Amino acid sequence: MSARFAAISGEMAERIRTLDWSNSPLGPMTGWTPTLISTVSLMLPAQAEITLFWGPDYVALYNDAYAPTIGDKHPRALGRPACENWAELWDDLEPLLRGVRETGETYSAKDRPFYIERDGGKGETVYFDISYSAVRESDGSIGGVLCIVSETTQRVRAETGLRRSEEQLRLATENAGIGLWDIDRDGGIALSYSRDSSPFTMPQDRRTPMADFLSLLPLEDAARVRAAYDIARDPKARPMMDVEYRILPGDGTPMRWVKVRGRGVFDAEGNCLRVSGTALDITRERETQQALARSEALLRLASENAEIGMWDMDVVHNIALSTPRVKAMFGMPEDSDPAPDEFFALVHPQDIARVQKAYAAAFDPVERATYDIEYRVTGRDDGVERWIHAKGRGMFDSAGTLLRVTGTAADVTARKAIERQLHELNETLEKRVAERTAALEKTQAALQQAQKMEAIGNLTGGIAHDFNNLLQGLTGSLDLIRNKPQDTERVRRWAEAGLQAAERGAKLTAQLLAFSRAQKLELKPLALNRLLEEMRDLLGRTLGPAVQVTMELAGDAGAVLGDETQLEMSVLNLAINARDAMPDGGTLVIVTRPLQIVSDPQLQPGDYVELRVSDSGTGMPPDVIARAFDPFFTTKGVGKGTGLGLSQVYGMAQQAGGTARIGSEPGKGTSVSIFLRVTGDAVMRETKTGREAVRYAGHTASVLVIDDDPDVRAFLAESLDAFGYAVTQAQDGPQGLALIAKQKPDILLVDYAMPGMTGAEVAARVRKMHADLPIIFASGYAETAALENVQDANTAILRKPFRLGELQEAVANALRR
Repeated sequence: MSARFAAISGEMAERIRTLDWSNSPLGPMTGWTPTLISTVSLMLPAQAEITLFWGPDYVALYNDAYAPTIGDKHPRALGRPACENWAELWDDLEPLLRGVRETGETYSAKDRPFYIERDGGKGETVYFDISYSAVRESDGSIGGVLCIVSETTQRVRAETGLRRSEEQLRLATENAGIGLWDIDRDGGIALSYSRDSSPFTMPQDRRTPMADFLSLLPLEDAARVRAAYDIARDPKARPMMDVEYRILPGDGTPMRWVKVRGRGVFDAEGNCLRVSGTALDITRERETQQALARSEALLRLASENAEIGMWDMDVVHNIALSTPRVKAMFGMPEDSDPAPDEFFALVHPQDIARVQKAYAAAFDPVERATYDIEYRVTGRDDGVERWIHAKGRGMFDSAGTLLRVTGTAADVTARKAIERQLHELNETLEKRVAERTAALEKTQAALQQAQKMEAIGNLTGGIAHDFNNLLQGLTGSLDLIRNKPQDTERVRRWAEAGLQAAERGAKLTAQLLAFSRAQKLELKPLALNRLLEEMRDLLGRTLGPAVQVTMELAGDAGAVLGDETQLEMSVLNLAINARDAMPDGGTLVIVTRPLQIVSDPQLQPGDYVELRVSDSGTGMPPDVIARAFDPFFTTKGVGKGTGLGLSQVYGMAQQAGGTARIGSEPGKGTSVSIFLRVTGDAVMRETKTGREAVRYAGHTASVLVIDDDPDVRAFLAESLDAFGYAVTQAQDGPQGLALIAKQKPDILLVDYAMPGMTGAEVAARVRKMHADLPIIFASGYAETAALENVQDANTAILRKPFRLGELQEAVANALRR
């Protein structure tokens, strides 16, 4: 902790005093210039929002007032170059800072917009009043940029919203054809009407006396308007002035209908100062209503003759009108006057939801659906259940407001009875069909289950056969080593044979996991020819002396994209299949050749390498070729194969961006081609690190091993010790966390699947203590998907089973990170 700024209180003063500045581009405080120290001393106690960007890296220092401005960038922004924490606006901010630094001139702006991410990564545009000034060193050079800011975001947004609201109001009234009027206490009328088709001929640049205005109205309408105006001016009642009237413009145009609404404005003593409101030309609506009345009369006459009832729901005045025929359908007398809700109350409970939904769709001014529905009602007075078919449509005014829903109704009870009888006849047929379908489905399910059990039998038998062979090679090698442990060369030879058996077991496990999609391919550039050459001895031992292996490898075959383990396994699977197809021996030819794909239904255009494995065996008929790539399909007996070999080859090629194809004829052998994409990336060779003590940050690198299996833990500890690392062991997560709390290791090697506390839970706890600690998860393939959820830049995965070289490389790579 530095003693500088000790006299200054506040959070930022404390943070600046306690920060480890050796990790900052500014370096320790002892190296700070007097100008920097004095500027920070003046900035910290200031009430204004101030930040100082110092040096060519614009390292950020700021005061308490500025900290809330940057949200969750605080406190990580302190002491770090601005580009690290203001990355989202750096293209905007950097030219401003550079301009001040290069010219020495102050830059200021009002309501300057910036795009910033300060609330959990959520971006927003904010506004500031800013003043950026150069801070000069004693020699006149510019050391930094002092930024005094004041956020104005709320004010800018409020002003913008107000302007938008005013414009929306203007557009709304103009588009709706609404006029504004005002009557002062002397009765002078001022009018503002933006529409060309204004119903008024009065001038808008001066007030019109009330008497002149009323002279344009019919006498009865003028009386109603005057009465409504007088009531609106009453200080006790203060009601809404709401009246419709006719007006004769006086210029020869037809009479118009106008609807006005307004209220009085009163002073503290209750005196009416004015009455103001809106005016709307409703001539078209009135004409529509009159035309509708005429049409209703004609329709009523026609419907009575057709035995169809008519109904009308006036939603404006909540009035239901219906003809006697409709009332009879609802069990009501002809002289009854039911309300709209009374009709809905008679709808059958099972039908009411459908009726309400259909009615709401007809109400909707956007959807304006046709009301067309059949439902049951129970007569109000007679209690008779009837079926009614109702149809109708909503009537809307020019503004989209629903005025009424009008339609027809017919009694369809007799038709429904006939339909019910027909349905009962059809129901018997449907029941028989359903029973037959159920029987067929049951048979199909039984067949599928039998096929599934057959596939599982093939799979388990093949796996048992392959694993017994692997275990025989492994146990046999160990027995031979135990018999003569003193023979070093013999021990080395049989240990190598045992390791190869174990690796084949790991590859078989990987094959099963790849089929189950629990393991993903690790695609990387591969030198295909070199990989095949390195497999030559393995193929020779696997196939035996009766099979001659020939390789024709193209010299210009470039690096391909693939998973090394899966590709080796694919070649080995093809070789074993070829051996089984040549019981009396034969020839196996492995060919690589580059080719360019221009148009292919299974491959994207581009450069590929074809890897072709051909044998001189018995071949396959077309029906076998068609199923050769199917999982579990095998022509071998139970216990002689898993049926996954060729399906693994096909799946590997597909996941690598290529494909696999097979060609064969009975008696003429089989040829399988794998097409792999060419990549321009360089092939990385595995490097071996030395066995001397590994140094890290000036000391022997330390590794903490956490594994609940004592044998695995002992193997890891002894191996790492042999590599030159300082090793500490823990049998579970809690014990490992306790050791880390006492002494931080350089690397944590933890088993993922442990009882109690899993490796992921251990890693989460460790990240809270040491966010940058490299972590290596030792894991079986089955946890690959779960491990992806806990991976980050300082995390690696070492999949079991692994060789010493893989362990050594994983730890070395973790140290380099």
